[in-house]
Amino acid sequence: MSYRWKTAARAAFLLVPAVACMPVRLLSQPSWTRPERAVVAWETDATGEDSLDQLSLEAVFVSMGFLTERIRPALCEGAMRDSNTICVIPRAAAVRMAPDGSRSILAALRAGGVLVTDGVSPLARMLGVSPGSPVHVQEVTDHLRPEVRVRWSGDQVVPWIARFPETGARVVYSERVRNHPLAVIMTRERGRCLYIAPLVDPCTGRGYFRFATLPWVITEGMRLRPALSRRAADAYFDPGYRTGVPAESLARMWRSWGIRGVHAAAWYTGAAPPYDYAGLVEALHRNGILAYAWLEWPYVGKAFWDRHPLWRQKNALLQDAHLDFLYLMDLQNPECMAEALKELKVLLALDWDGVDVAEFTLTGAGREALEGPAMPEFFTGFTDFSRHEFSKQTGFDPTELFDPRSRHYWKADTSGLKSFYRYRTGVNTAAERAIFGELRDLDREKGVSRELMLTIVDNALHPEFDDLLGFNMKETVALTQEFDLTLNVEDPYTEWSRPPERYTTMGRYYRRLLGGGRPFMIDVNDVPLIEDRKELFSTEQPAGTEFLQLWRYASGETDRVCFYSESSVYEKDWLLLPSAMAGRGSVTAEEGAITVDAPRTVTLRGGPGEWKVQMDGQPWPAHGDSEIIVPAGKHRILIAGRIAQESGPEGIHLVSISGELVGARWNGDSLSVEYQSVGRCALGFDTAPGRITIDEKPAALRLYPSPSGKGCVVIAPPGRHRCAAARR
Repeated sequence: MSYRWKTAARAAFLLVPAVACMPVRLLSQPSWTRPERAVVAWETDATGEDSLDQLSLEAVFVSMGFLTERIRPALCEGAMRDSNTICVIPRAAAVRMAPDGSRSILAALRAGGVLVTDGVSPLARMLGVSPGSPVHVQEVTDHLRPEVRVRWSGDQVVPWIARFPETGARVVYSERVRNHPLAVIMTRERGRCLYIAPLVDPCTGRGYFRFATLPWVITEGMRLRPALSRRAADAYFDPGYRTGVPAESLARMWRSWGIRGVHAAAWYTGAAPPYDYAGLVEALHRNGILAYAWLEWPYVGKAFWDRHPLWRQKNALLQDAHLDFLYLMDLQNPECMAEALKELKVLLALDWDGVDVAEFTLTGAGREALEGPAMPEFFTGFTDFSRHEFSKQTGFDPTELFDPRSRHYWKADTSGLKSFYRYRTGVNTAAERAIFGELRDLDREKGVSRELMLTIVDNALHPEFDDLLGFNMKETVALTQEFDLTLNVEDPYTEWSRPPERYTTMGRYYRRLLGGGRPFMIDVNDVPLIEDRKELFSTEQPAGTEFLQLWRYASGETDRVCFYSESSVYEKDWLLLPSAMAGRGSVTAEEGAITVDAPRTVTLRGGPGEWKVQMDGQPWPAHGDSEIIVPAGKHRILIAGRIAQESGPEGIHLVSISGELVGARWNGDSLSVEYQSVGRCALGFDTAPGRITIDEKPAALRLYPSPSGKGCVVIAPPGRHRCAAARR
């Protein structure tokens, strides 16, 4: 979005060519009955670097979505003999192990165990690893993710791997200059081991200070991932950075990434040629993804700017307000606003699921706008219309604020400057009210229910933003209530280089502010910030563990999280996200059944095949060939051969859902699905129904054929409803 464009987003997009749209293929889960968990050998008396390192290793697996437990080191051997378990032994525990304990671990590894350990220890030597004398490391080669540049800050001197058994081994990290191995995956008969010579993170306790991309090593290199997944993320999309890529290819890729809603930049309608928004909406719906029109007004589009030079916004130098890619229009002008709304209505004739009015302010919300009057070329609000109205209210022309000879010069007349700030805030609020009023009127005319969003820059820690961006929180909250808006909160760029825990503070603030359980979203930025990050992080933008923690902390306060952007986030991080999104759920296998316990709807993954499924003793219709959809709560699942033959024939199946699944059951030839969704809900069926009802009333919902050619997707209304789909 505009607020972040000039900082780094363009560089990020340039790193993602169109050919990158073919998803990396992840290894499938071995079977339904092999959920994975991680146990960490925990030393309660560890201090200093060892204490932070064991916290960091735990954080890596928690962020990935594994059910993670701390155990006494003496219990490691037994844990490793459980085929569902990854045993993590940080150096703090490894150096304290008696020789007999280390030998027991090695025996369990050979028998098929999975081990992750770091640091120089007797256990590492028993694994056949010899450390080299510590060396200074500044740059690291990630052999599984070469697209990520890894640089360590400060003077870090660490051990490396001078010798390791080469049979069945693979180096995954090495020091770049001398190519000294730093981490290696090894096999020991039936078992697998990841050994990392330096401590993973002895500085932060968060797990990403040195080896941020460790989750991909565990997933791709060791072939391990959690059994649960979830599809719950939103993402911004600018067609200008996916030129020539078919919408269907994009939609399939986004679906594999766990994206439930795409906010598509809507300023290419007047381009030559215009972007195919109709094709995009169709492709998204076919893949069970919701489509939101993303507005960045007063940037209506370059074509709009070119056609209407007399309606352009002006800066304090009385020049056309062109800020980076933003060509700002004067939406305070009634004629300009009317024409912009007229063109928007043409775009909204498509079946959009919502509209995201993002960062609306006549300042354009650019980073330079935060410099205020010190940068007059970025200080906006000086059209003839504005100057006349402000002069009428205050008795002086706002251009006098920038005339050193005037008594109203901004450095001398602080009250005059404050008056102009208040005036701009009033203009912004009035324009927002006009826009949302028109959008609600349009929905009533068309008889549709679209989710309307307002994206704002968080000012909780920066009250100066009220003036600089023309922003008033009290009026913003009133707008959300008046027009039933979903507030989407973006943290300012000044906070982007702080740890992911920042989203906990921000989320709690807005939950209290909005009150009454009103839904809101958190907008997470993942763009390169080279200079701002080089002292605190090892990567130029959030990756791996840090990226997954951005989701975890944001979703801890609201389940709705939107990423900027689908292009700037590394593809392999997207592929890790579905498991991380289900990370607060757990899976256990016992007594021939699988128990899933999760606070939100999740999916239990397995190998492909045709399955019969029971949940809580009843036939369960919400599953496909390799996934079972599980509602929130604790549920006991039986699969395939464990189900009695008299369970009866199966009807239509629910194979995907963008909202929360409350319940599902067959009733004769009809499938009844109860769901809850703030916005519309995309429901995927394996068979195209001949008849659909919503709350027992016939519903004329359009059927979008699924890309596989089997089944379809319908877009159901928001709220809590019961959708029944019958074969005829």
